[in-house]
Amino acid sequence: MSNTDTGGFIAFIERHKGGVALTLALLLYLASWPLAIVEPAAASLLRAAGEASLVGGLCDYIALNMLFEQHWYLPKSGVLPRNRERLIEGIAQTIEREWLTSEMVGQKIHDLKPLDRLGEYLQTATLRTMVRPAQLERICSETARHLEPEVAIDLIRRLTSGASNVGLIDRLRAAILTALINKECARLRDLIRDLPHNDEMLSAADEHIHEAGARLRDPGSTIRKTADHWMAAMVREVVTASRGEIARMVKENLSSLPPEKIRDRIQTQTRTHLDWIRVNGAVFGAILGCAFSLLNRVRLDLLTHHLAMLPALGIW
Repeated sequence: MSNTDTGGFIAFIERHKGGVALTLALLLYLASWPLAIVEPAAASLLRAAGEASLVGGLCDYIALNMLFEQHWYLPKSGVLPRNRERLIEGIAQTIEREWLTSEMVGQKIHDLKPLDRLGEYLQTATLRTMVRPAQLERICSETARHLEPEVAIDLIRRLTSGASNVGLIDRLRAAILTALINKECARLRDLIRDLPHNDEMLSAADEHIHEAGARLRDPGSTIRKTADHWMAAMVREVVTASRGEIARMVKENLSSLPPEKIRDRIQTQTRTHLDWIRVNGAVFGAILGCAFSLLNRVRLDLLTHHLAMLPALGIW
């Protein structure tokens, strides 16, 4: 037999170990009948082992079916389908209270050190890698469009027109300031629109990004202290807001699944391991069957021996 055939045979035995154990128990029981013709004592022992093994394996098989399936001839069967809501509630509460508490979520966020990771990323990132070219074009275009001087000019006009004693010098200053605002806003708009195509400006922006990343990784920097404060506040908010949400999310997801799907998922994950119950039931049934058969044999031998001694003692 090749290694492939051996592996396939072992895999088959592993998948169907419960059925294999029951089959072996049945063969053990059937083998006792022809053996009784030549060796009655051994056949009796073999039959007892086979009977007990069959009873143990079949009872465990019925017990496992009672977990997953409902049958009219098995009272209180279908433990999982009948207790679906309680099972979902128990799973949700266990996950939130023991496996994934709000405090664990907050601690995990801290353990991930997001600010250090962000700083490390910024130290090697560029504006082109952080923002797609088309998106950068759109951002610069929108920013330039909103950078209009009218707002600042209107503010200056309102400030100067309300005063009755505004002199010529003040009006001249306002005119010069208005012209300067117009000029500077136009220059800024041109610079912003040209940013995606200006290698020198992009390099300068990348340097600022790298510097921000280095400061973010420096525990003593102002930007890091500020970011730590913000991060701690956000984590507290997340922890507070997540209380009850984890259980609710688990319940909603499980409740949306049909009962058959929940049963199939649980059965798929556990049935292979639960089949060892059937194997152990058959094995220990055979062992106990042999033990009880031997005890009965010893009991009968002792009884026969004592009965044979009664006439010699004048009792019989």
